[in-house]
Amino acid sequence: MQPSVPAGTGSSSAGTSGRRRNPLRSEAKWGVLYALPALAVLAIFVIYPVGSIIVHAFTRWDGFTDPVFVGLKNFQALFADQTFASALRNNIFFALSVPIQLVLPLGLAFLIHERLPGWRFYRWTYFLPAIYSTVVLGVLARLALQVDGPLNEALAGVGLGGLVHDWLGDGPTALASILFVFVWANFGYNVVLYLAGMSGIDAQLPEAARLDGANQLQVLRHVFVPGLRRVMEIVLVTSTINAFAYMFTYVFTITNGGPGFSTFVAEFDIYNNAFAFQKLGYACAMGLCLALLISILGFIQIRSLTGGRE
Repeated sequence: MQPSVPAGTGSSSAGTSGRRRNPLRSEAKWGVLYALPALAVLAIFVIYPVGSIIVHAFTRWDGFTDPVFVGLKNFQALFADQTFASALRNNIFFALSVPIQLVLPLGLAFLIHERLPGWRFYRWTYFLPAIYSTVVLGVLARLALQVDGPLNEALAGVGLGGLVHDWLGDGPTALASILFVFVWANFGYNVVLYLAGMSGIDAQLPEAARLDGANQLQVLRHVFVPGLRRVMEIVLVTSTINAFAYMFTYVFTITNGGPGFSTFVAEFDIYNNAFAFQKLGYACAMGLCLALLISILGFIQIRSLTGGRE
């Protein structure tokens, strides 16, 4: 005989299983809840400001009164703005230092990785600029390069008084001084990237190359450089972006754009229009064009380096 089943047992089990919670749905709810603070910060400090820039780029606005829609007039004025064009040329000048930022950190990283003579000293000194803020580096550079600063005093002290110069009072030398500080400040970061990439290369490869008679330069060229291709792509793209989007602090602290407009960069020109001349609508248009230019340059570099591969 079949054992009797109490009445209502089957329906009760079915009801219980029907009301059972889906663990994946519960986890998704908790995931959304935990992400809400980060999404709120993203919306407040990224999405809203970007949207505001896009909207106000088509207005005449001083930051206090209501914005007035002017269509494309800001962009028309921008293309005729010689100061902004000169500032972009200075950004291009800084971007020409990218090969230096690509090659010199690679050589120093190789010295440290291979523990060649002096590697302990290099390891101690290369990262010093990276631990300071760009404001500190800019102020130190301005103090050192003043007419009565340590650099000129040192030159005069060793009998090279003919080389004493007003480094920040002359346009070409002021621009070169900012370039030097810019390269110096990013040097240590790039070295760290290369060292991280070298640690991922099989140690047997350079050893095998040396057994075949390769010298250190050949090992660097034929073993490490191919293995660091991805890292070199990152250094190239980030250094180019820095030359267009992260020069404001150096210019502001070292020369304040002078002498005249000789060391203006695009960011500094945007800052002046926004906060010195209260032309925030025009500054938004400038910022939008600069962001578009950087995006295009980054896209072209990535596509050319990767050859279209994913």
